[in-house]
Amino acid sequence: MSDAAYATDNDSLYGEIADNWTAAHAFLDMENPIMQRANLLLAVTTLCAFFSNAHADPGHPIAVRWWGQAMVSIETHWNLRIVIDPYGEKIGYENPHVTGNLVLVTHEHGDHNNVEMVGGEPIVLRGLDDAGKVRTMDYYLDRPPNSEKVQWVAANESSFVRKEAIRITSIPAWHDDTEGTQRGADALFLIEVDGVRIVHCGDLGQPHLTDEQLSALGQVDVLLIPVGGVYTVDGAQAADIVRQVNPRIVVPIHYKTPNLVYDLQGVQGFLKAIGDDCEVVRANGNTLGVSAAKGGTAKPQAVVLDFVPQALPKEWRELFAAKEQACRDSQQVFAKLSAAQMNFKPSDGTHTPRWNAEHMMGRELLFFSQIFSQIDSAIQPMDLNPKQMPADYVASHPDWTGAEEARQMERVSAFTRRFACLLDGLKLDEQAPGSRWTPRGLLEQMQRHYNQHTANVKKKFELPDWPAE
Repeated sequence: MSDAAYATDNDSLYGEIADNWTAAHAFLDMENPIMQRANLLLAVTTLCAFFSNAHADPGHPIAVRWWGQAMVSIETHWNLRIVIDPYGEKIGYENPHVTGNLVLVTHEHGDHNNVEMVGGEPIVLRGLDDAGKVRTMDYYLDRPPNSEKVQWVAANESSFVRKEAIRITSIPAWHDDTEGTQRGADALFLIEVDGVRIVHCGDLGQPHLTDEQLSALGQVDVLLIPVGGVYTVDGAQAADIVRQVNPRIVVPIHYKTPNLVYDLQGVQGFLKAIGDDCEVVRANGNTLGVSAAKGGTAKPQAVVLDFVPQALPKEWRELFAAKEQACRDSQQVFAKLSAAQMNFKPSDGTHTPRWNAEHMMGRELLFFSQIFSQIDSAIQPMDLNPKQMPADYVASHPDWTGAEEARQMERVSAFTRRFACLLDGLKLDEQAPGSRWTPRGLLEQMQRHYNQHTANVKKKFELPDWPAE
């Protein structure tokens, strides 16, 4: 069955059950022992058969966000965040107040190296050494399950290569067209995660890449390249480099905008030079979604981002805030539990706390990814819902602590917020594409869902056989 057909079947089935939320909640969650009687056997068997069909992993979507000049952030589904070339305070752009786990600096110019701007106590990696040469780098950034802190490990010393880990490689380049005699070196950063390869060119000044550089880059999914000239390649030179690299997507950066005080060329020179070689897409807001799942058009895309994030209307923001607060409240309850407590099987026949955690995040992930997938092919429906009956349930990660399950809930909440820009133009009270839900109904439903499941779990703490740790 295709993803589209599967999503439609899921919405239809759940829609029939969810018309009466109170009855449906007891039915679906099996937290009411009365509902386990034989007269529900047939219906429950049908429901279990439906939920036993798990989606193949279509590839997790990555968010690439442009903040102006060469400042870009990359946010992964595992909720790791990289910020590249944060700009100084006097170039015209406002501080976007981003946080990150890692900051990359392609070279030491003031509009690229303001690492103090980035919150979250990130690791800082400078592309050039004290002599001005590009550092040779090949590292993994990861936060393994049950770990509070990110790990930064050399690739040749790494014992883990999880698909959620981010690999960062440096490639030497020049800031000018005379092999660095005018403005020195520039580090190209190749960033690989979840099957996606992203290249940030910094202040690339070479009008053409060498065979050695092209070999190091390999197949590129997203190329972030300066097009403004003066301090970098101009639009025509950038277009030539795009033809050399042949990425799936090119995002122009480092060009003149109304806010920038520097006198650079605008983006139009690049768009004219690239001509029909790329399909030009002008995005609303500063976020590009990309995944290993192929989609879009046959020819490469040139995606022009705004440096200002897409803002949701006030009523939307309030609904999101209420849903996110309910999710945070759930995280606080689960974060205190051990793996043994998460796997506790109540003597009253109800679900383990782990099932409740997986079910809550699974519902939000599926319903929102269904909607997003109808708007952006880079995002596919993601179904991580567990089987519904206690006897049939198999934990996805039985060794995860409650703190890690809480981080998983936060990852899903971040995913929903990250791509909420795709909801621009939808009506709160009209059915969303690919879903039976209206946006208002879904956001309110998810708020209730977190609250009710968390309340169910807290009741288990009072059972006589609840484990001490």
